[in-house]
Amino acid sequence: MRRSADRFLTEAAHFEAVSERSLQRILSLNRRTEFARSCGLDSRARRQVFESLPATEYVDYAPYIQRLAAGERHLMSGEPLVYFSNTSGTTGPSKMIPVTRGQNRTSMMAGFTAMGLALRAGMLKPMRGRFMTIMIDHQQPPTPGGVQTGSATTNAFRQLAPIQEMIMTSPADVQRISELVVARYLHLLFGLAEQRLWTITSFFPAMVLFAMRDLQARAEELLRDLADGTINRELALSPEVRRRLESRLRPAPERARKLSALLERGEFTVGNIWPDIGAIMTATGGAFRFYADQLRPYLGGVPIFSPLYSASEGMLGFGFSADHPHYLLPPRPTYIELLPVVEANDRSARPVAASRATPGESYEVVITTLSGFVRYRMHDIVKVLDFYGQCPIIEFVEREGQVINVSSEKTAEHHIVEAIDIASHLVDEPLVDYFVLPDLDPTPGVYILAIEEWGSGCDHRKVLAFLRAVDTALCKVAPFYEEERELGTIGPMQALLLKPGAFARYRERLAAAGAPPSQVKTPHAIPDPGFVRQHFADEVLARVAVEGEEVPAH
Repeated sequence: MRRSADRFLTEAAHFEAVSERSLQRILSLNRRTEFARSCGLDSRARRQVFESLPATEYVDYAPYIQRLAAGERHLMSGEPLVYFSNTSGTTGPSKMIPVTRGQNRTSMMAGFTAMGLALRAGMLKPMRGRFMTIMIDHQQPPTPGGVQTGSATTNAFRQLAPIQEMIMTSPADVQRISELVVARYLHLLFGLAEQRLWTITSFFPAMVLFAMRDLQARAEELLRDLADGTINRELALSPEVRRRLESRLRPAPERARKLSALLERGEFTVGNIWPDIGAIMTATGGAFRFYADQLRPYLGGVPIFSPLYSASEGMLGFGFSADHPHYLLPPRPTYIELLPVVEANDRSARPVAASRATPGESYEVVITTLSGFVRYRMHDIVKVLDFYGQCPIIEFVEREGQVINVSSEKTAEHHIVEAIDIASHLVDEPLVDYFVLPDLDPTPGVYILAIEEWGSGCDHRKVLAFLRAVDTALCKVAPFYEEERELGTIGPMQALLLKPGAFARYRERLAAAGAPPSQVKTPHAIPDPGFVRQHFADEVLARVAVEGEEVPAH
């Protein structure tokens, strides 16, 4: 891990040269493909041709991907196709991303680099125990052409299969359970048995947060199962899976007694349960900050480290800061360019080499990959903060297009996230999750903040106080929203109160419809006014205006 991290830092310091070699290798490897011929990248002057090409979108590759799924080869990449990574579809249409052998190998090695950087940053202690990975291996059928499909998580488990039992607390059977509540319980049960747990990992902090809530709510059940070496009979498991999992458990009465004592003293936190743990490894940037902040009270001082910034299309950044979710762009194997946000809607605009970016400016990430994407727009917005040698240090801001617009104010997701962050510290109530969307039916139009009801029988005074705090904070962080509010072209914000558990049921519905459970996430800024009718029509309890009166929840 340390060697991999040191090698990466050496390459990052010489980012420009290493990155250029990566591009030349990609163009050479893929030069005989149908896509390369279609845009002139099969010529000897392919490097010059590349510079003239416009940025591309998924729609440009969709016909090739459909043919790859049917069994054709060498349409986009000169490398063998390993599998299709299916995106969750929670922040846009679901996509099938081709992953080739080289791209796949690099993605696997990225985990070692990330852990090595965490060790160098002092976020992890020497590895003496296994780690708990709170993810789900979402099995999906192959394509008509016989190509394997699944999420990036699924492929990671496939690759780790030979050593999974050595390094992870949960047996493979747990990773394959699609019922989220059952899977979380079992992850926790096997994790509690590991006294020297090294770290807890998950792609998204929401998965860790929900598990930690379960840990507190079901502590007595878990400790009873831990002591007896059993699995709660109420968990919906097939007899065969239950038999296999129970064969892996051993009664641990002494361990259970020690943990019970922590529970009785009100010290049942991650840091006390697992003293050897160094950090929670999960994403914390952008909209994920909300979940990370909600998670911290359960941790007992254990820090959260954001090790990777990645997507199905490729690895986009390695975390290196113990204090902030900042990332170093990798110079290989993906070639990364940056398109200035101010030029994003200009069809004639071309991205710039990442090493030539300007600190303080925001850009959309554009990548060229071994899998055959050329100047592919990721629709991720990042801000360049500084440089490590020639390598940009960036922070993730938001997904492009997650913008609310009632009267040309164009409030972005990062504005919503920041306003919620400010307001959450002013109201002593747990916020399970949230989203904001426009309602254009009233005149003037308004923003709707959807949250779950607090407690039994929601106190509308608390909701009103929170709503006012969010509205005030949004005026501070989003000047155009403030301007439209003052002009009266946007009305006072309103709250939509949802039934307790509404967000959990939303995630379960998406998973049941085929979205990878480990990758399901709630979008926080939703441009579509019909989102509530589509996904939460049966979950609405009441609607409250900022003035305090209840209004029809249409």
